[in-house]
Amino acid sequence: MEHLRAACALALMLTFGCIRVMCTNSTYKTMLNVDLLNGYDPVVHPGKQYQSQVLNINVSFALRKIQIFNELTSEFSITGALSVYWDDERLSWDPTRYSNLIITHLKQKSIWTPPLLLSNGYDDIDLIGKGDMHIMITSSGMVSWLLPVKLTITCDADVRYYPFDKQSCLVILLPWGYNADLVQINAMASTLNTAQYEENPIWSLVSTFQASSVAPAAVGLLFSITFKRKPEFFVMNFLLPTMLMCFMNMFVFLLPAESGERVGFCITVLLSIAVFLSIVSSALPQTSSPQMAMFCYLLVVHVILSLLIMICTIVGLRFYFRSEEVEVPRRIARLAQFVNNIRKTNQNRTSVSPGSQSNITVKAKTDSDDVQLNEEKRDVTDTDVSWKEVSAALDKTCFVVFMATAMTCNISFIIVLMRS
Repeated sequence: MEHLRAACALALMLTFGCIRVMCTNSTYKTMLNVDLLNGYDPVVHPGKQYQSQVLNINVSFALRKIQIFNELTSEFSITGALSVYWDDERLSWDPTRYSNLIITHLKQKSIWTPPLLLSNGYDDIDLIGKGDMHIMITSSGMVSWLLPVKLTITCDADVRYYPFDKQSCLVILLPWGYNADLVQINAMASTLNTAQYEENPIWSLVSTFQASSVAPAAVGLLFSITFKRKPEFFVMNFLLPTMLMCFMNMFVFLLPAESGERVGFCITVLLSIAVFLSIVSSALPQTSSPQMAMFCYLLVVHVILSLLIMICTIVGLRFYFRSEEVEVPRRIARLAQFVNNIRKTNQNRTSVSPGSQSNITVKAKTDSDDVQLNEEKRDVTDTDVSWKEVSAALDKTCFVVFMATAMTCNISFIIVLMRS
């Protein structure tokens, strides 16, 4: 029984002792805060000699995430933590007078804070921070202002190499109402702190830059964020289908003319490319500065090729279904024979295999052979060419020419994008 009473007494002593220590600390901290704010004017900025001493404000920014970048409205929004440090001699104290307290906290509205303003803000212009936010102060007078912020600025997009474009946005923080003779903003590092950065599903962070403004009339902090687009979605859903449709359009010349589907095939592909052009145009800013997207130029080239292919298809069908009673002009006949003979010559070359065991007889050339050869050439030249053969020659020529043009345009576009 006596042991139980002793244990209870000891527990009560420890409890009251802890409460007394806590009360003592909270009491001293209350006294400290009251003494610090006694006669303190939050409008007056720190400094003992304004004429010969400049208030140094050290600033750093920890980037958390790229929230949004809208190319149409030029809206760029990021979240992070802004750290601001400066010395205020009016907020220093002797720790021995306040139970060795070396740290205290005051509300932002109770003391002077640099009126940081987002110079190129997208929304309404307002100062950063809230009045009820707590600020940590050490006994030496060092003020630590740590505040989470969401910065929304105006940043014009450069979509020249869309969807492989790279963007760079500049954030400008200014101490509104103060010039270089009163305060100096110092960047604590040359780059932003990205230790806790979270990846954006559309944009990938490339690099960051942070520096102080050296202009006498515009003292402040500048930091730049460079990021590039993740192109996989746009390549699979826009770029690759348009290129495939462009090459697919060439095979209209391989369709039989009797099928009656040539013109319908051309119109379908042309409308598909036009739909992709409208979709891409709606997703890009409606401006030509600094330059329009090269992808739009590629789509325009595809549209022009489709129009030319449709015109050539219609002309070829007119040749094919023209009456044989109409004589083919000699120049057109010679061109058709030239194209068809090239194909026949290539087929004859490929038909002879290197391992063939055919017997070759060498025969001396005579004058009668030359006369016979000239007569055969004259017969071939004077042979009548049908309109169907002219249509076939036109199809072969258009297929080769348009295929080479499409390959040149698309490969050049890809090379330019990859070099960017």
